[in-house]
Amino acid sequence: MGRYYSSPRWSAEFLDCSMPVTFDTYSVCSYNCLYCFSFFQRAIKPDSAYLQRDVKHVNPDRIKKLFLHPDNSQFGRNINKRKTVQWGGLSDQFDEYERKYGVTLDIMRFFREIKYPLSFSTKATWVFDDDRYTSVIDGMKNWHFKVSIITLDEYMAREMERGVPSPQERLQAIEKLSNLDIGGVTLRLRPFVIGMSNPSHEELIARAAEAGADSVSTEFLCLEQRASKRGKKRYKKINEIVGFDLYSQYVRYSQNPGYLRLNRASKEKFVRDMEETCDEYGLRFYVSDAHFKERCAHGSCCGLPLHMDYNKGQFTEAIVKARQNGEVSFCDIAAPAKEIFNDVELVRAEGLNAGRNEQRAKIEGFTLYDKMRKEWNTPKSAKSPYRYFGGVLVPDRLDEQGDVVYVYEGN
Repeated sequence: MGRYYSSPRWSAEFLDCSMPVTFDTYSVCSYNCLYCFSFFQRAIKPDSAYLQRDVKHVNPDRIKKLFLHPDNSQFGRNINKRKTVQWGGLSDQFDEYERKYGVTLDIMRFFREIKYPLSFSTKATWVFDDDRYTSVIDGMKNWHFKVSIITLDEYMAREMERGVPSPQERLQAIEKLSNLDIGGVTLRLRPFVIGMSNPSHEELIARAAEAGADSVSTEFLCLEQRASKRGKKRYKKINEIVGFDLYSQYVRYSQNPGYLRLNRASKEKFVRDMEETCDEYGLRFYVSDAHFKERCAHGSCCGLPLHMDYNKGQFTEAIVKARQNGEVSFCDIAAPAKEIFNDVELVRAEGLNAGRNEQRAKIEGFTLYDKMRKEWNTPKSAKSPYRYFGGVLVPDRLDEQGDVVYVYEGN
């Protein structure tokens, strides 16, 4: 293994993300899920180190120094305010590389010592039978776990999520986690793959509830048209597994080319099914998809429990407020957004692509807070609350600060 991997980073979805600081232990995930959004994003460049399986891990000493002395870091405000950090954004921190190297365990012990709030995302199961890990996890009430399961169909899961434990094993992992004294366990039904996640999605939620999950977070599969030839070979295999040309359906029913996201109407029935099943079993329901995000129980679409602090200066928080109050303005999220983003320059933000040199020169000194406010006040932009959420928030007027007031038109 060569040089160290650089992490944490700012989430590319920081505009609507409750945990904009995201962290990975390893540069590559050992699991080989055909739908992996990280793979398709990284596979845009055919010669990428990711495709070469060039495995690196973070420098544990650097991570410890960052969280002990955050003031000189662009993540300092987030860390000093002890906002929850997402662990496992691009790679699974408990995968087979972790079983080999154990770097996650080392850093977990440190985070336990300083009692830092974390939200883990994983498909792994072995770790919850290992006393080294469970002894560190037990008692951490500000640690939240998301266990990813997208179908109960054993065959489809095995073919689509190569190298990943079976759905039944992951349900058992939910049960084991629910028996530990932690912040909560979420069924991460993401990505929802039409033709694979249904028709077992309602039964899956019921079985997760029986295993001890307290919430469900869902998001529909997105596809990347710009992926390399090697990446697009995966689409052919996905088509074979689901039994129809899923890729062509995405091209046909997506609003924009490039990053393909199905239109709102294609998803509505499944969202209603999942929300009703969650209500039946007393689970909180969250939608990370741009469409139906207003159905979230609160402004953290990953399913964080209410007692865990998260960044409330973002568009998911805004759309939930709009559903509750009928309308929302930038002033409703401005203070917490400024608290985290006001000193972070877009061109220097770790993990974010600020464009080519000419574009970067135009936004020199422009902060993440400035970016958020600009998108808020540009309804025609694809990232504005109006267009991104599919017309559920409609621009109505300007407030006293000159910011757009959006009116809620959902149901």
